Amino acid sequence: MAKPVIIEARLNEWSLRQKNPHVPWSPREIAEDAYACWKAGAAIVHFHVRNGDGSPAHDVGLYAEAIRLIRERCDVLIHPTMAGVVTPDAATRIAPLARLCEDEATRPDFAPLDMGSTNLDQFDAARGDFTTQAKTYVNTVGTLKQLAGEVQRLGLKELMCIWTVPCLRTVDTFVQAGWVRDDPALLCLVLTEGGILGGHPGTVDGLDSLLRFLPQRRLEWSVCCREGNLVDVAAAAIERGGHVSTGIGDYAYAELGCPTNAQLVQLTAEQALAGRRRAATVAETRALLGMTP
Repeated sequence: MAKPVIIEARLNEWSLRQKNPHVPWSPREIAEDAYACWKAGAAIVHFHVRNGDGSPAHDVGLYAEAIRLIRERCDVLIHPTMAGVVTPDAATRIAPLARLCEDEATRPDFAPLDMGSTNLDQFDAARGDFTTQAKTYVNTVGTLKQLAGEVQRLGLKELMCIWTVPCLRTVDTFVQAGWVRDDPALLCLVLTEGGILGGHPGTVDGLDSLLRFLPQRRLEWSVCCREGNLVDVAAAAIERGGHVSTGIGDYAYAELGCPTNAQLVQLTAEQALAGRRRAATVAETRALLGMTP
């Protein structure tokens, strides 16, 4: 039987609701959305906690509430953010995850590590200029070493975000040095559209340009696309043996009628079947990623 496709639902990122009204903000909305995505075939959910008005938050109480509510409904694997753009300091980034790990009821399954720095400024073609000019996501080697050490200490699975080929080279070095594990490693290849120039284009060619430089390590990889339609790239990822990270946090999908996250997960599950694979269960995902039950 072909390897199943791990579907990760990227619930909200920092998206507001002007383009898609279904973006979840509150812990209860996040939990309800996570449950719907799990029923549709997602094995992992990724979310950012938010204040009541949708503005960015990094509050351990909000994380804990969301995780408790998710755990009450289903066994989906939980991947919170470290909110590096909001909290650039490494100790501040990791602190909520460390607090969450003190209680098994709020312990997440993954911790994200963005394996390099990138510019997230968006170019507005209509204006002929960038909307911002200093929105740089900074991940120094020192920061990554500190975060990776803490993630290993906490016993969480690293989910390493890859923006460019240099990020892949950094993963290879970190594995070689023993700072991250390859049991197997889990990478998310982050493509970018919508005027964000810091990643490879959100096309099959953009995906393939990263795949050519995958480290020769034990690893599994998925793909997402910030501010771009992932559907065609998802089909290519499934064909190439990868996994898919999709959600309205990354892109509103107005051309598909502004779907919910669960509807996107269902679409991806159908793509997996069309590619002679199927959506992985939570148990299968744990097995593929070397995670204990």
